[in-house]
Amino acid sequence: MAHKNLDMMEILPEELRPEFNNVIDWLHEKACARKSGLGTRLPWDKAWIIESLSDSTIYMAYYTLVISIRACKIRPEQLTDEVFDYVFLGIGEPKELAKKTGLDAETLEQMHAEFMYFYPLDSRHSGRDLVPNHLTFMIFNHTAIFQEKLWPRQIATNGSVMMEGAKMSKSFGNIVPLREALAKFGADSIRLSVMSTAELLQDADFSPSIAKAMRDKLARLCRFVAEQSKTVRKTKKTKESLPAIDRWMLSRLQEHIRMATEAMDKLAVRKAIHTIMYELDQDFQWYQKRTKERGVESKGIVGYVVGMVIDAQVKMLAPVAPHVCEELWEMRGNKEFVSVTPWPQPDQSKIDVGAEENEKLVMSVLEDTQNILKATGAKPKKACYYVAAQWKWQIWLNALEKSAAGKIAQKDLMKELMAKPELRAKADIVSKFVGQTTDELNRMAEERKRQLLQIKSMDEAQAVKEAKSFLEKELNAKVEVYGEEETKRYDPKSRAQLAKPYRPAIFIE
Repeated sequence: MAHKNLDMMEILPEELRPEFNNVIDWLHEKACARKSGLGTRLPWDKAWIIESLSDSTIYMAYYTLVISIRACKIRPEQLTDEVFDYVFLGIGEPKELAKKTGLDAETLEQMHAEFMYFYPLDSRHSGRDLVPNHLTFMIFNHTAIFQEKLWPRQIATNGSVMMEGAKMSKSFGNIVPLREALAKFGADSIRLSVMSTAELLQDADFSPSIAKAMRDKLARLCRFVAEQSKTVRKTKKTKESLPAIDRWMLSRLQEHIRMATEAMDKLAVRKAIHTIMYELDQDFQWYQKRTKERGVESKGIVGYVVGMVIDAQVKMLAPVAPHVCEELWEMRGNKEFVSVTPWPQPDQSKIDVGAEENEKLVMSVLEDTQNILKATGAKPKKACYYVAAQWKWQIWLNALEKSAAGKIAQKDLMKELMAKPELRAKADIVSKFVGQTTDELNRMAEERKRQLLQIKSMDEAQAVKEAKSFLEKELNAKVEVYGEEETKRYDPKSRAQLAKPYRPAIFIE
């Protein structure tokens, strides 16, 4: 039965399930009573003391009753076996029990209702070192005492908490009293600093410097939300009414929500925190940089996008930084608690692969240019970008579609292309480009291929032109965009011929 209980449970991380099975198989040899130490005396033989694990691993059930015990001042002698049978198992009648124990029938009904409300146990978290004892005994006792529908649903195990890489110990003098840490860093900062350093089975490493960094990061978030909440108004916008950069940010937001949700479902909290606080923030900072110089007419759109990001981030951060997030949620003008607000779900209608590719192109163009400037030490006056000719796009897309079915051979693709007179006329150039394309696509990840196949070709010239003012400010130089075969292009160093789809050629003057 214990194995059945375990099979019905979710074990996090799942790789610990064999440990539980092994423990269940050998624990039948463990004595359930002893003759020394503290504990409850065996009712039928006072010389023996019940093994503490045998009667201490269902204390979560006691938590459901203690409020009534204290509020109603219930005496120990009133908590008879019959009372527990009713509260935990639903056996007996409250009115008859009330006569026998002196307890109020309504109180008994409330105790039973309270237990049934909180049970079954949704999740028990504890250290890995307790798998051979407390955690497995919890399975045994719930199996033996409670109905199957009340068996625990999940066990999550975690590592220990270290102090800057060392085991916490009074002899080492590296223990920080909780009250002192709370006063110095705050509860949310401490929680984040511990949970962001390790996943379940790993030892979390508390560091005062990390706690301080988390405190400062939360303080910056509070200042930002407070400032934005003065001006940002919640409005509705359609996807079609938004410029590419705004669609990009909302599309990236959906991916971050998906990743954080997937991580939290697996209790990979470290990964979730990294997604919510760093990866999302990285995209958001880029968005703010890209939209900083936009005119007054765009303020409403930017405010709408900023509001969407803030609301989602606060909701996702709430489980690990609840105190700060409740304050942030109120700043946003909400009346209810964020803790009772549904976790955000990815909105498929806001996913825009095309917008993401557009912005990825702008990022790569800027990065490539900055790398050239860094290598040469030049101070640019002009940056010219040349986007690939249409014939290159046609070949590239043809090769991309073929690569979805497996590796492609240059000779096979060339044979097909040479049947077209316009390509046969420049066979040498085509052959070189095909060689580069087949090599690139054969090395490309399948997920990346699927993404590119969704959008087919893109208007690279338009994407770079829309970001022209941004690029000029970042490079402190004039920016010009040309097509590879444009007759009036400025190309003193013949760079245009190097252009490839998704990789414009660059000339810096």
